[in-house]
Amino acid sequence: MRSNPHVTRKELASLLDSTPYSIKYHLRQLTVNGIIKHEGSTKAGKWLIL
Repeated sequence: MRSNPHVTRKELASLLDSTPYSIKYHLRQLTVNGIIKHEGSTKAGKWLIL
């Protein structure tokens, strides 16, 4: 996420050899815990590491 803040769930899933659904779960957990934040629209937004 640091090197590519515009990464998608599908891209993360292929990089981490996981499913998009598990990536969605973990991204949600990181967002709820205040570790990351999504800024912008769904398609053109980016991830910020807090």
